[in-house]
Amino acid sequence: MELVPDYPGIARLYAEALASKRLPSNRLLVAAAERYLRMLEMAKDPQNDFYFSPVHVTDYCRFAEKLRHFESGSWEFTQIGPDGKPDPRIILEPFQIWAEAAIQGFRRRLTGERLVSTALEVLPRKNAKSLKATVAALFDLCCGGGNAEVPIAAATQKQSEDTLFGDIIKMVNNEPELREHYGLKVTKEEISRGDGKIFMLSSQGERQDGLNPSLAIFEEGHAGAASVYAVVESAFGARPNALKRMITTAGYRPEGPGYDLLLEAKMVLEGKAEDWTLFAAIYTLDTEDYINPESKAVDYDKLFGDEDLIYKCNPMMDVGLDIIKIRTAISKARRLPSKRRETARTRFNLWVGSGTSLIEAHAWGACKRNISIENYIGRRCWIGVDLAQVRDMCAIILLFEEPTGEIVVFGKFYLPELSETASNPEISEHLAAWHEAEHLVLTPGPLADHDLVREDVEAFCDVFDVVVVACDPHQAHNTVKHLWDGNRPVMTYPNTAPTMTPPWDDIEGRIASEKIWHDGNPVLAWMMQNVHGDRKGNGLILPRKETKESIRKIDGAVALCFANGCRLEPAQAKSAGPEPETIDPYKLRGIIGFEEMTNG
Repeated sequence: MELVPDYPGIARLYAEALASKRLPSNRLLVAAAERYLRMLEMAKDPQNDFYFSPVHVTDYCRFAEKLRHFESGSWEFTQIGPDGKPDPRIILEPFQIWAEAAIQGFRRRLTGERLVSTALEVLPRKNAKSLKATVAALFDLCCGGGNAEVPIAAATQKQSEDTLFGDIIKMVNNEPELREHYGLKVTKEEISRGDGKIFMLSSQGERQDGLNPSLAIFEEGHAGAASVYAVVESAFGARPNALKRMITTAGYRPEGPGYDLLLEAKMVLEGKAEDWTLFAAIYTLDTEDYINPESKAVDYDKLFGDEDLIYKCNPMMDVGLDIIKIRTAISKARRLPSKRRETARTRFNLWVGSGTSLIEAHAWGACKRNISIENYIGRRCWIGVDLAQVRDMCAIILLFEEPTGEIVVFGKFYLPELSETASNPEISEHLAAWHEAEHLVLTPGPLADHDLVREDVEAFCDVFDVVVVACDPHQAHNTVKHLWDGNRPVMTYPNTAPTMTPPWDDIEGRIASEKIWHDGNPVLAWMMQNVHGDRKGNGLILPRKETKESIRKIDGAVALCFANGCRLEPAQAKSAGPEPETIDPYKLRGIIGFEEMTNG
């Protein structure tokens, strides 16, 4: 009889160590461990909807530890085989066993099916993400019945083929016993066993119809295509045991299916929502570990100066991760500012954006409040309008003041549905989702509908006490004229560094102190995080896009500066009316001395 480790016992000990903070962890990880232990107690009650099955946990973990590593790594030769030589078979670490115990162990009491239907694991780079996903896919194919259907979902065919799917093929090819025992067949398109298969699924693929997945694995969900996630999501339901599984690193920007699922997981772990079918393990840092409390910006000296933080968010440290290599990467990031954000993302699992963006996602998100524009009817209001013709969005920003000193902003956004921007595959899915949720207006044709924007501005003027409508002077000539002719308080606001610096500095300071409130409009949030800029020696800064041709728009941020600039310094705005007529003095009095000369 084969002796096997007590995998459920290891999982419980690991969860207890996290919950008691004997292991380095963050608040979300502690909450996940506490939730796991609470579920174990709940599972003992015969009246509860689910129970815990140690057998299912052991079956999964034992299958995993019979497989061999397919790539070299410092963790793979940690056991000695019967012949006295290093054995490259997988040895699961406690954090891996805990995750599988949570995902595989809890079962529905009435049917015995797996309780967890959505699993999210957010891990920094080189923490065995691909290995975990590979084992999950092969277990479902080999042990989940004869008709397993396992799509490997990715944003592109190349992403799917080059990474996880390629790793699965490597492992199968490296395991002749596995292939022979389960009768696996390998092609470039799929790995099959009977009627079951593992295959690639991308936004460009042809296999999105007729899906009936038993397990869907999302490759690097932070960069995943929302359309693929939506297709897989809609295909679930036919199999009660089906599981969506995402194992990812933090992304460059707070958008996409990975970030959306992260927000959902946070709600559950923080106790704001109840969903026993979701498991989440988020290996990252708490904000106080890396945020400057005064500026609310990332303090890279603090982040890179405390080596304990590396261990806090990397469960494979000193197993699959070499601390010397990590130190070298961090040292380089300290010297080269251009490397800082990427190092923070990949080594510490932080969603800190990329490049030189001026506003961090977490800082803007912290300013969200449960507010509604209807509550400001009749209140004094400053309106900023940034218009575009084809590629950029048109934006209206409404700004209000609170008696306690905060400013409150709401936005409305427009984009031609036949524009290049609307069809760009990098953001088209987000645009469609925003349109469906009524955060974005898609107007007919290839050109911006300035008449619609003007009509909405006029409607706002009718319900709010509008001080000024501040427009960009370069795109809004006709709009400004119509508003002026309609006796609306319209002005133009110069989009220059001297005029934009004061309102932008005020906005940045308010974000840091949470003195600017918004309703969480995702389009405005996206635009604020797209703002870049370099401060000149004289202190001036002009908010701009990452590059001139960047698909990531900032129109809402520009319009916000217009409105805030008029609020702070009304004299900066220019009259939108016609220039006063210049009276020619010669028409009134003639040329001095000419009349006398002619009369004489």
